[in-house]
Formats: sequence, C-alpha cells, structure tokens
Amino acid sequence: MTLHVGIDLGGTNLRAAAFDADLGKPHDIHKELVGDARDPASIVERVAIAAERFANSGGASGPATLGVGIAAMLRDRRGMVANSPHLHWRDVDFGGLLAKRLGSRWKLGIYNDVNAITWGESIAGAARGCRDVLAVYVGTGIGGGVISGGQLVEGATNCAGEIGHVKVRWDDTALPCACGGRGCVEAYVGGSYVVKRIAAELPTKGKKSLAISLAGGIEHVTPGHVDRAAEAGDDWALALWTELAPLLGVALGNAVSVLNPERLILGGGLLSRTPTLYALVEVAVTIAVPSASIEPLTIVPAELGDEAGLVGAANLAATGTSVFSA
Repeated sequence: MTLHVGIDLGGTNLRAAAFDADLGKPHDIHKELVGDARDPASIVERVAIAAERFANSGGASGPATLGVGIAAMLRDRRGMVANSPHLHWRDVDFGGLLAKRLGSRWKLGIYNDVNAITWGESIAGAARGCRDVLAVYVGTGIGGGVISGGQLVEGATNCAGEIGHVKVRWDDTALPCACGGRGCVEAYVGGSYVVKRIAAELPTKGKKSLAISLAGGIEHVTPGHVDRAAEAGDDWALALWTELAPLLGVALGNAVSVLNPERLILGGGLLSRTPTLYALVEVAVTIAVPSASIEPLTIVPAELGDEAGLVGAANLAATGTSVFSA
C-alpha cells in the first residue's frame, strides 16, 4: 500500500499529516514552528524528518508520495523556489535538495502553499462542486490560488495566483515588500505588515484607542483587538481598516474581473480573526467588480482551516500532478 503524506510549510508553521488511501481526512497531524533556522538545509532536513516519521511509525516500506505546499513563488514544477519572502530564500532548489535527502522511494510534488490550500478546499471544503474558483488567504503574507474549468491553474512557470504581489500603489511613497518589490498589496494588508503598523502608530496616533484597553496594554494589541475596536466605532481603528480594506478589495476585484470565478474564498489567519475587516473587504470587492462578474459570484470564508493545505498537497501528489523523484 502506498503511503501518502501532505506537508504545509508556511511562514510561521510547518504542518504534516498522513492520509489513508481515500485521501480524505488527514490523521496523525504533526505541527511545529518554523522558527529561526530557515536556511534551506535546515528546512529540508525538518521536512524530511516529518515525512519519514509517518513511514517509520507505520512500519511501511513500499512506495510513498509526498506533497509539500510551500510559502514561495516557484520557478518550475520541480520545486525551484524563485523567492520565498518569509523563509528569506532566493533561487533555492528546494525540490532537488529534498528529493536527494529522501531518496527514490518518494514521489514528490512541490506546490505553492495557497495553490495546495485552494485544491484542498475544492476537494473537501468551501469550493466543493465549483469549477471556477479564486481563493485568497491573508495571513503572515497574502497568497492566492486559481481553479479554472475544474483544473488548478499553475501558469507557465508555476507561479500563477500570486495576488499578494499585485501592485496597489506605485508612487514614490509605495511601501517596500519582502518580495523585493514596492507597492504590493501584501505590503499593506499582509499580517506581518499590519502588526508592524499597529506597533508603530498606536504609541503616537492611538493613545486613546479602545484597542489598547481591550488588549490590556499597548504592547499586547493584535489585529483582533483593532477589529473589535473598529466594530465599536473607535476612530483610529476604523480609519486604519477603512484605509486597508479597499486596497485588498481592489486587488481582489481586479482578479475577479479577469478570472470570472463562481466562488471567491477568503481565509487566512488575519481575516479569520478580523470579521469587521472581512466585511469591509467584501463590500469593497462588490464595488470594484463589474455587475456581469459579480452576479454569479459568491464570497465565502474558508472551511478547512489548517487542514486545507495538507489535503490539497497530498491529493495533488497522489494523483501525479507535477511529481518527480530523486
């Protein structure tokens, strides 16, 4: 019997799970922090150990498939990472290094993490039964995945769906992004950037903000506290959210106009914890999209949470999508 493993390697967490032959729900889920040791050799070793853990615990010695969703822009279908802002990688042969470490027993598939998440939601989550889908996740950064005609859209070099790096500002004051560009929507609404902005602005501009008392001190304020303050009518929190929501809304709206999906899935750690911001973004999308594109569209939250990337990566690899071996 073939062993199937899915791994989700994000900017914050590394998750891994084994799957039964039906590739449905993951079991024996393992989770650890990515931590500070983010050099390719360290990450490859930890991914390999996570995969081998399932093989060793089950006593299996036959063939195995491993799908890895990684928070990165990919250059090809063999796991060449062009740019991973949150791992701080440029031009890293992640797939080649991992294949060499694991050996020929393993068939590997390396996917953009949000592509894997999108595929997982299409199999068992918020996009079940949909053939045309746009999924956007706002967490540490911002990533997107596209399904068209029932097929995952990978693009010419496997980096389709990178909506986080759509430009929403391009003047001299456009903020720098970890990708090396400026003015990306991620540089404004990505979770790590929002946290930095809160920390920078509250001491000078938000001394009376309700977010501070909700958090029990200025040093404890999170986007969730800002969201609750905005819901209560706090001026500073509302001003921040009403500035950021249209930026994300315009990026999403432009993508919807181009792709004409029937389902837009919004998820990720930031949006899942900020319902007021989510609602403002949803309104901004409906304003930005032409009526002919908005009529068939439903906007829904993600359903599978942390399991989506595991389900998607495991299924893509098990069904032979862009797999390779040492």
